[in-house]
Amino acid sequence: MRLLRAGIAVWAFVEAFRTGQWILLAPGSIFALQAIFDVGCCGAAGCAAPPMPKTTEQALATEVVEYEEVR
Repeated sequence: MRLLRAGIAVWAFVEAFRTGQWILLAPGSIFALQAIFDVGCCGAAGCAAPPMPKTTEQALATEVVEYEEVR
C-alpha cells in the first residue's frame, strides 16, 4: 500500500505541474505524507475492530436448541 500511495502522489505532482491544475498538489501532498509516514486509515491497524472478549460463562456455556416439528 505504501508504494501505491507513493505512486498516486507522484502522479498527482506530475499532473499538477504538467497541466497547471495546482489543486492536485493538495491530494498529492496527502498521499505523499501517507507514504512517507506509512499511515492510512487513522494510523496503523486503525480500521481493524477489536475482537469481543469472551467471558468464562460464554466460553463454557453450550446452548441446547429444541426443535418443534410443524406440519
